[in-house]
Amino acid sequence: MGDGIYPEPLARIDLKPMYQTLKRIAQGLLPTPLLQRYEDQLRALAARPYRGDRYRCNLCGFRMARFVELDRGDRLCPRCGSLPRTRRLWRVLQTEVDLNGQSMLHFSPPRSLAKQLARSPLAHYHRSDYEGEFAADFQIDLTQMSLADRSYDLLLCYHVLEHIEADQAAMRELYRVLRPGGRCYIQTPFREGEIYEDPTIQTPSERLLHFGQEDHVRIYSVAGLSERLRRVGFRVERRDFGPGQETDLGLKERETLLIAHRPRG
Repeated sequence: MGDGIYPEPLARIDLKPMYQTLKRIAQGLLPTPLLQRYEDQLRALAARPYRGDRYRCNLCGFRMARFVELDRGDRLCPRCGSLPRTRRLWRVLQTEVDLNGQSMLHFSPPRSLAKQLARSPLAHYHRSDYEGEFAADFQIDLTQMSLADRSYDLLLCYHVLEHIEADQAAMRELYRVLRPGGRCYIQTPFREGEIYEDPTIQTPSERLLHFGQEDHVRIYSVAGLSERLRRVGFRVERRDFGPGQETDLGLKERETLLIAHRPRG
C-alpha cells in the first residue's frame, strides 16, 4: 500500500496534468465571481485524489500523499492552493508573533492565509490588493497610500515589491503607516550578488526573460533589499531557514525572509 488511502500504483501516477486540466476547465466555464464563490467546493473535488497521510497543510488542515508539484519546484496544496512560502509565513506568525489585539495590513493576501488571519485574535485585519487579483478590503497604490500615519502594528508584504517600479517610494509608505515598534514581514525572489534591474526592460516577454516573470521589474538580493529598507529608516532582521524543518509541510529547503522594524524612538 502507498502513503494514503490509495494503493501504490495510483500513488505513482503523475496527478499534476489532471489538476491543471480541472483548473483550466473551471476557469474556462465559470466567470470569476462564481469561481470565487464556489472555490472551496471546486478545490475539494480536485484534491480528492491527493488524500493521504504523508504530508499536511498547516493552513487548511488537509492531509495528503503528495503536493501538486509546480514547474518552478513549489509544492502547492491541492485543497487550499497554499504555496510553501505561505505555509512558512503562517508558521512564523503562529509561533513567533503575538497577534492578540494587533492591527494588520496584508498586501496581495493569498486566500488560504487570509482566512486564518481573519479568525485570529487580531483587533483589525485589513487586506489590500491593487490589481484586483485577490479578495481585499482596499485597493491601494503602495507608493501613495491613502492611510493615516502610524496606522498598523504589523504589515505583510510578500512578493509585492518586485512588481513596483518606484520601490523606494513604496518602502517609505510602509514605514509611514507602521507604528513605532511595528514590524513589516517582507519576502521577494532573491539572487546572489547585487540587485538586478534595468528600467529599459519594459515588455512582458523581456521581463520574463530577465526577471523570471512577466510583471516583475527587478530581482533583489537580500543585501540590496535590506539596504534600501534601511535607507528609509527601518532596522532590518534577516531570517534564514534551512533543511529538515517540518518536512511534512512541503516547505522549501532554504528560504529567507526579512523583518523590517520601525524603531520606537
